[in-house]
This record gives sequence, structure tokens and C-alpha cells, in this order.
Amino acid sequence: MNCEELLTRLTDYSEGAADAELCAAIERHLRECTGCDGVRADLERLSRLCRECDPPHLPDDARAAIERLLRG
Repeated sequence: MNCEELLTRLTDYSEGAADAELCAAIERHLRECTGCDGVRADLERLSRLCRECDPPHLPDDARAAIERLLRG
């Protein structure tokens, strides 16, 4: 597995959607490539921060304006 292949499959790996064979290939690559392992660590931190943050709040007037626009 090369870096480009890893980057296209890293999200599936992080979310537990990769099969065992793919996980093993990714883990081998991460042990050997500090750059890709850094990307994996950053993705994990970003995911954690997103889970910890409160969802954004859209003010009622903005929501109403968007709904009017969508209705045409």
C-alpha cells in the first residue's frame, strides 16, 4: 500500500468500515510511514473535537429566510 491508497481508505479504517485484510495493510503502512501516521492522528483528533462540540445553532430568522428561499 502506498500513501495515496492509504489516504483514500483512511476514513473507512478510522470508522471501522474496513475489512481485516485492509486494516492489516493500513496498519503495516502506518508503522512504516510517519507522515501517514500523522494524518491518521490528526483525523482522530478532528473526529474527537467534532464529537465534543455542541451542534451549531441557526437563528430562527435565518432558518425562516432559508425556508422561504427553498419554497421558491
